[in-house]
Amino acid sequence: MKRFFFLLFIPFLFSCSESEKQKNTGINFSYTIDTVQVNPGEHLIFISRYLSTSAVSKDQKWLYNLNVSVPEMEFIDLENLKFDQVVPLEKEGPEGIGTSVSDLHVSDQGEFFFIGYRSLVKADAALENFQRYRIEPEQFKGDSLGESEGVDFGYVISKDGKKLFGTYSKQQFNGPTRGLAILDLASMELKTIPIPELESLVDFNISQFNEDGNPRMSTIERVWVKEFDGKIYLANTARNEAFIYDPELDSLVHKQFQATLTANAKKGLYTKSTYSDEEMRKAWDEKENEVSFQEIFYDPTYEKFWRVSTDLDRMIGDSAVIKKVLTIFDRDLNQLHEEQIKFNISGSLTYFKEGNLHTFINLEDELGFLIIKPNYE
Repeated sequence: MKRFFFLLFIPFLFSCSESEKQKNTGINFSYTIDTVQVNPGEHLIFISRYLSTSAVSKDQKWLYNLNVSVPEMEFIDLENLKFDQVVPLEKEGPEGIGTSVSDLHVSDQGEFFFIGYRSLVKADAALENFQRYRIEPEQFKGDSLGESEGVDFGYVISKDGKKLFGTYSKQQFNGPTRGLAILDLASMELKTIPIPELESLVDFNISQFNEDGNPRMSTIERVWVKEFDGKIYLANTARNEAFIYDPELDSLVHKQFQATLTANAKKGLYTKSTYSDEEMRKAWDEKENEVSFQEIFYDPTYEKFWRVSTDLDRMIGDSAVIKKVLTIFDRDLNQLHEEQIKFNISGSLTYFKEGNLHTFINLEDELGFLIIKPNYE
């Protein structure tokens, strides 16, 4: 999926900081695949946005799927795999969820968080009471941001619903990512954790300018931010690495992994700056043929992390054949295993339940799940 950014010296202090390089340690791994379909009844379940505005309850009994175009919240019974009910919502007004919601989070207490560009609305579990937050630097207390810096769009909400986790960056065209931002939603207290290694991700951007030399758009590298067991994990699409921040210890660990089936980083062998639409498309196609690392998913049953990466396998004439590689890590992000796979993992809705990975699949315009059942014996 193409990602474009449209126009619109902090001290590095920790009680502990480490950098580690990891190779496979080896496990026996196999899996089986099942496919299931949700019974929609008489209702047409909203899947046209690939469930990008959906979330699963803590007990994994319910899927909440926001139809942003109406808007309304669909309740899907995951125990019985059937549509249950729909709750109408409003976009504007005191009980509005916002006009441009692009992500949905649900806290462990069942609170809903509707995320849009510089817009955050919280609703209680009954979807009756709403609270708005302004995610803007002038609202923050605590750590100071530099000139033109701000919290990036694409943040997540903590499992307890009390904090925001994301990255912060220079908010300008091709502005570098500075590090991790943690915002207390009650006090609006901001804590920043500089991560200098993230700043060079802009080196992989492709930027397009108009005839006057003014910037039009730029592809950017994604930084994934996740919370597992009280720690915050950051990974990115450009390099085979991850950062683990422990809030209790105020410590940051940098993990660097060694792949055998893909490259360990993008090479950047494509045009980085252009004035031409055609050259922009060509550069993007060339970039798509380089390695890309996706987000990590944690399985609390087997205490394993999974991550899929893609890379060029071979060329057939002018057509590129892209391979998908699954890498498995233990709970401390020590690399255990990697192998080439044929199945896809959805970037919109994927979760582990009872040790099995569930990922969204479109079954002839109906909601379904691909279920990957691993065996580590």
